[in-house]
Amino acid sequence: MALTLRKDYKPKMLSRQNNTFTTENSLENSSLTVPKEDVVLWDSFRDGNESAFIRIYETYFEMLFAYGWRICKKEELVKDAIQDMFIELRKHRSNLSPTDSIKFYLFKCLKRTIIKEEGKWYSNLEDIDNSYFFDFTFSHEKLLIDRQINEEIKEKLNKAIALLSPRKREVIYYFFYEGLNYQQIQEIMKLDNIKSARNLIYKALGFLRQVMK
Repeated sequence: MALTLRKDYKPKMLSRQNNTFTTENSLENSSLTVPKEDVVLWDSFRDGNESAFIRIYETYFEMLFAYGWRICKKEELVKDAIQDMFIELRKHRSNLSPTDSIKFYLFKCLKRTIIKEEGKWYSNLEDIDNSYFFDFTFSHEKLLIDRQINEEIKEKLNKAIALLSPRKREVIYYFFYEGLNYQQIQEIMKLDNIKSARNLIYKALGFLRQVMK
């Protein structure tokens, strides 16, 4: 089956931010509830159900494009990476591992595909920091806010986020925007352990708190 990419799609930049950060307890208790349908849909796809494959593709394309755009600002490369990723997944579907989060599985695959296509292989954590520019800003729905803020504070937070290293910006994005848990963050960022993921989040938040004072 040929995959038709949506040529007119552009990622939406987020706008509203905040000046109130969650507490440590909030971080520990915050997680994205993964729908049980993910398990059923993914297993159906792995078993050869073409409708399941099409549903996954149509459901996650825009989300994947927006995510890929944050890693690499080359539109055609991101589109090609998504296309190649789905072709490979479909080709090897019977050998794919189970997952309870399709989004996380696809994010991990797409990041690896984009990095491969750019020819940037990472040998250690320090290399990753300088390998790509991870870009995003927060929307008002996300967990870093608890009230409406004015444009001045919003701009200040955006500038603070921009000052983070790509690695810290990426971990903040995964945790607060995409709702990935520590274990998933560890895996997608290839950190040593879960504690490393937690510490990286706290360091990033600490920096933002200092800048926002």
